[in-house]
Amino acid sequence: MRKIYALSAGVLVLVLLGVSQAKPVTPTFKVGVLTTSTGPLYFVGPIQKSACNLASQDLADSGIKVNCVYEDVSSTDAFRKLRSQNVDVVIGPVDSENTSVALAANNRDPLVILEPSAVENQLDGSVSGTNWLFRTSTTTNQDNLALVDLIARDKRPNVAIVYGSDAYSQQTRSSLVMGMVLRGIGNVHSYSIKDVKTISQTRPDVLILDSLEESVDFFDSMKDWVSRVKKVYLVQGNLANYSMFGWAKILDGAQSVAPLDSTTTDFRTRIATSLNKPYLLSSPNSPIFALAKRIYDSVLLAARNSRSGDSHQSYRDRLAQTKNDGKLVFDKDGYLMNPRYTIYRYTASGMFGAVAVFDPNTP
Repeated sequence: MRKIYALSAGVLVLVLLGVSQAKPVTPTFKVGVLTTSTGPLYFVGPIQKSACNLASQDLADSGIKVNCVYEDVSSTDAFRKLRSQNVDVVIGPVDSENTSVALAANNRDPLVILEPSAVENQLDGSVSGTNWLFRTSTTTNQDNLALVDLIARDKRPNVAIVYGSDAYSQQTRSSLVMGMVLRGIGNVHSYSIKDVKTISQTRPDVLILDSLEESVDFFDSMKDWVSRVKKVYLVQGNLANYSMFGWAKILDGAQSVAPLDSTTTDFRTRIATSLNKPYLLSSPNSPIFALAKRIYDSVLLAARNSRSGDSHQSYRDRLAQTKNDGKLVFDKDGYLMNPRYTIYRYTASGMFGAVAVFDPNTP
């Protein structure tokens, strides 16, 4: 019998102690999955299906029958199509726009939507005052605040945030600044990544780089300036392999955080094999594996909380009370509570590796 993995949602490890093995509402519990197989994120669809299939196999080994039903978000009525197939729960899409579409369609006799991706913080999953959206991933705001908490413990007084021109960087900058204010870090200055003249005249103790693909040119043109900064932090969107660049050594000691990675060698091997892409195993920190694990875990969470005779409401209420080590997993609005993170550190090679587990809620 293949082992059922401890349930994790990137940052979440749910042991699911005390959850009954009772039979679901029907002989087979139906999980609807909103996949993305077209457009710029076309590669995500196979990952979603592989993760769900693995979860179904493992649940079957423990006596729980699960059938995953897929509808691609390229169809404007994908959510309605899932509903017409009488699914018991829906695994949400990987982007905010299509999650918003699903939430808008979930307005009558709503279903639980489990969201395994870091969609926008402000998406509202409530129907008549009751939340139906449960996030098995942290939000970008949570991730940014975790980075701020790590920086605050460093106790360096002068912080410079260099941000890019894209929407992600702009939003991230705003949440970083707000986090700094809330943590009592007052000496914080923000600079557009294009304003290299002004940046070159500053002498911060800490640099936070928040600029996605614009970072490469910035590091290349400002490598001497960056090398003089005492501590460099990268937002999660900048966590990448920079080993192919001649300036990579300036990142030696730079840090970043990302939701706790609970994937195992066995799980990564199963996903890579299922996708017929063994080369993925050469990058164990790839976000592909983390996403696959959150989807896999969402299916486990959904199926193991089912009960015979459940209404949509009773199923939703039970899921909302899921606990880990005696603590609620979700808050009243369906956000993941008490997430933990992995601290990554760069070497002079421009590559990064995990060095510690970080709990922002622990002093």
